[in-house]
Amino acid sequence: MPIIAPAAEWDSLCQKLRGAAPEAFDSEGRVLNLLDGEWKNPGFGRHYESAIDGRSLGRIPMLDLDSALAAVKFAKSESYNWSCVDLDKRRRHVAECLAGHKQQRELLALPLMWEIGEPDAQALTDIDRCISGVEWYIENIPPMLSGRAPLGLISNIASWNYPMSVLMHAVLVQVLAGNASISKTPTDGGLYALTLAHAIARRAGLPVSLVSGSGGQLSEALVRNEFVDCLAFVGGKTNGGVIASTLYDEKKRYMLEMEGVNTYGVWQFSNWPLLAEQLRKGFDYGKQRCTAYVRFVVQRELFPSIPGNVSPRAPLAPIRQPRSRRIAFRSLPQTRFWPTHQQQKGRRTSRPLC
Repeated sequence: MPIIAPAAEWDSLCQKLRGAAPEAFDSEGRVLNLLDGEWKNPGFGRHYESAIDGRSLGRIPMLDLDSALAAVKFAKSESYNWSCVDLDKRRRHVAECLAGHKQQRELLALPLMWEIGEPDAQALTDIDRCISGVEWYIENIPPMLSGRAPLGLISNIASWNYPMSVLMHAVLVQVLAGNASISKTPTDGGLYALTLAHAIARRAGLPVSLVSGSGGQLSEALVRNEFVDCLAFVGGKTNGGVIASTLYDEKKRYMLEMEGVNTYGVWQFSNWPLLAEQLRKGFDYGKQRCTAYVRFVVQRELFPSIPGNVSPRAPLAPIRQPRSRRIAFRSLPQTRFWPTHQQQKGRRTSRPLC
């Protein structure tokens, strides 16, 4: 039987979430959408199950196209007034939001363990990176905005694997710069964490909206809509390519991050223990949360001096994929492995990588 820390037991966790953001749930405990400036419309409830053991986590409040179109139109209307708010006041509002995120740090992190299978350390890191990143922008954004005007309404579509450090981080920086934001909840994970995070943001007076639904069905609202001034997309190359093709002839700003990271060069280098640790960090997500692994190009002349323990095989040993492992909590030893997000990923990652 799996060992579950009392603080992370799902039923009690749901009660804590509803207690922290009662406005984001209906009387039956269903998650609502944040549209028209308030939480409403549970939409069509799509079954939502845990990456840990397949248990039901509730229902995703899937919207239809007409509801999403209305939500975007309202979000655009908020952008006009918000763009007139002076920067110092915007900084105070965003700082107030971050204070709320800090207060609910663990409650934001715990759902990610059930939703996308993160260990506690990785879940907390996702929250911390969001907070620290936005704090940096609060401190350093004034010269970045010199001579620039807000874009208007920014639509955010991002993958499930970094709901706070990528999606929520982007949302808060966008509103800090004077824009309004509307985001689509990733259908594969992050619903509860993003719901709580947006509830805190809305209480802090930020012009943010959060909707759920099929990417294909809501594309007309969130991508090609005339009220969307800019699209921020993070995800796979296939979906990103489709989005890029639809915007090719439109005068709309867009940002696409579609897998992959820059290659690192190793030249005139001898600190092999440091490189070994960096290689291990490159496999932190065990080939299940992100396919964008770091790549290293090493100077050929250095090959003879590289110790045998600095190799792609070395860091893999402690990051196997035992699917019998349920979850790691603070009361349990630290672990570098955890369940795969989906069974098909588990089958693929059970094969040797090298």
